[in-house]
Amino acid sequence: MTKKIKKLSFIDPSGANLKEVKIFIDKVINELLNKASNAEKFPPLPKKNINLDKFNFNDLPISESEIFKKIKMIINNSMNASNPFYLGHMDSLPSTMSIVGDIICSTINNNMLSKETAPILTEIEKKVTTNLANKFNLGQNSGGVMLSGGSLSNIQAIAIARNRILNTSENGLIGLKRKPYIFSSKESHTSIQKAAMVLGLGTNSVISVETDKNGTMIASDLEKKIKKKIKNNGLPFCIVATAGTTITGSIDNLNDISRISNKYKLWMHTDAVYGGALIFSSKYKNKLNGIEHSDSISFNPQKWLYITKTCSILLLKNKKHLYSDFYTPLPYVRKNRNEYHLGEITLQGTRYPDVLKLWLSLQHIGNFSYSEIIENSIKFTNLFKKHLLTIRNIKISCDPQTNIICFRYYAKQNSDKININLQKFLFEKYNIFFSLVKFQECKWLRAVLLNPFFNTKHIKKICSAINEFTKENKNQKLKKSNV
Repeated sequence: MTKKIKKLSFIDPSGANLKEVKIFIDKVINELLNKASNAEKFPPLPKKNINLDKFNFNDLPISESEIFKKIKMIINNSMNASNPFYLGHMDSLPSTMSIVGDIICSTINNNMLSKETAPILTEIEKKVTTNLANKFNLGQNSGGVMLSGGSLSNIQAIAIARNRILNTSENGLIGLKRKPYIFSSKESHTSIQKAAMVLGLGTNSVISVETDKNGTMIASDLEKKIKKKIKNNGLPFCIVATAGTTITGSIDNLNDISRISNKYKLWMHTDAVYGGALIFSSKYKNKLNGIEHSDSISFNPQKWLYITKTCSILLLKNKKHLYSDFYTPLPYVRKNRNEYHLGEITLQGTRYPDVLKLWLSLQHIGNFSYSEIIENSIKFTNLFKKHLLTIRNIKISCDPQTNIICFRYYAKQNSDKININLQKFLFEKYNIFFSLVKFQECKWLRAVLLNPFFNTKHIKKICSAINEFTKENKNQKLKKSNV
């Protein structure tokens, strides 16, 4: 290697720089472990602005000690999902084995494009996706593939639905005489709109179905809107159900949606990116009743199964649709007869070996423990709800169906402004972070109780802080009225 290349730029295959590499990597890992094991001492989100000039590119290389300073700065100024008071989003602290899996994946640097570029990991992905498809009870012909994120899983699912139902794999949308339509609820994820844009359907092809007070799809409105499009010479082809909405974690009535999809011969896709984890709970998997009727399911273990990002899965009732309705051959890799490479049947070509992180965690934690973790998460969500309802002027949006609960301070005037101030108060004074969301035209604080270390102690601290805010707010009102 040329002398211009720094000694630690690569791990020397002959082991010549092994000692130096180990010293540096150990230093970084120790810094990470220090942060993770003291997560409660660090705020959920950084509070100080950092000088971004320090991150400009350099023409000349800088020393390992300078690199380490910048690494430390990044670690200390990143979102801290390991803090139990990080409750704002669907970001979980990662399982130990998924961290280990990430390290392995980055080091071996296999490409999940083909069996040739990832021999054993390809086989593991096939096994994991098949086992998960069976867990969702999709039947003996089911299977799936892994993708980088729920949005990609939803996009590929709708692409397969479009190609299958509308026969557009080769000729595209040009040959269609009628406009195609997708139906999803008002609370469905924005990736459905993205899918429509990417797939040439246009966002106005996504028909928004009304939801009830809990944020779940109203089946009668779904059928009404399907009938209307058919009557007006439209071409409905896909229904997207949601099992765990982004705002409230609500789950659509999957059996009702299934009956309608069968009646009108439409593809049923279930976005179970979040709520799909309930399938691991012996106590709560019945919340997903009807999901087995789905033609496709998207599911993100990177959320409620605590896998490092990214990790998403697309499952199909009939895995042959991956070959018949999404197959693009790779002319530059060898394959046996009747064998398909994963890169030929996925939206992505080059893929990270996310499956290893998931497989290791499934092996290590096991179904029984995952069930316990998920059930504890719901237990504390219900307990949190109970405590919230004891606080004057605090209302909840709806009964939680998962481990997400939205609440707000209710006042006759300026409720939204008060809730903005409540979010700010909790974060700035107590390092408690909730996201601020819009639901039913109002602002709510959203709590996602993902952290397995969240317990009664944290609930009491949060409720005490909210009580403090409500009293201060009341006193301010009294002062204004007396002026």
